[in-house]
Amino acid sequence: MRHTTFWDSLDHDERKLMTCVGRVPRHPFESGDTILRQSDHADRAALIISGKCRVLWHGEHDRTTYLATRRAGELIGEMGVLDGGPRTATVIALEQTYVRWYAAEAFMQLLAECPAILGKVFLSVCTRLKESDHHRIAIASAPARLRLGRLLLRLAEVEGVTTPRGIEIKVTQKDLGDWTGMGREAAGSRVRELQKLAFLADSPARSRVTVTDLAGLRRYAFGSEGPDGPSV
Repeated sequence: MRHTTFWDSLDHDERKLMTCVGRVPRHPFESGDTILRQSDHADRAALIISGKCRVLWHGEHDRTTYLATRRAGELIGEMGVLDGGPRTATVIALEQTYVRWYAAEAFMQLLAECPAILGKVFLSVCTRLKESDHHRIAIASAPARLRLGRLLLRLAEVEGVTTPRGIEIKVTQKDLGDWTGMGREAAGSRVRELQKLAFLADSPARSRVTVTDLAGLRRYAFGSEGPDGPSV
């Protein structure tokens, strides 16, 4: 089923307004570039035109928490502009990414003058928050032995790139350890277990994981439950 974005929800006239108000930089963000930084003043929002980026929360001791992945057609940074506070997360490009910037004042004026767009912004925010909460609960509530599998399923769905070997995800074992709360060593052990079960490819790369059997990994991670809860 096709992923519905904020841009998808706009009609022709609303898209024209969003295009006129925003500004597109000449150069894109490259993989690994920081687009928005946690704790910075929220002076602008952006619409992703093309590409993909990851939303992370930075905590103590250089640990991060995965919050979401944003794709073309989705807004980023709008929550900070709406509430007027500092940014609560960092957004990093996963691949070459073009955005259209909206200065905070211009963005708020647009929403004030076009209630239909305002309503769609709030609907987009609510939908994404519910989705993020659902997936975080699905991972956090899982037994430790299944937590990594559920996280990898989520990442494969929203970030995975299809290759001849399978679905490749840009992620390190430190990331997996932080995001599941099990630590790097335990995450590495779970990765090796999933490799032995042939759900993941054996790979020397430290910054890549390749899912070779997505359906098998889903059955392993959820058992008799689907991703949305127990089957009835």
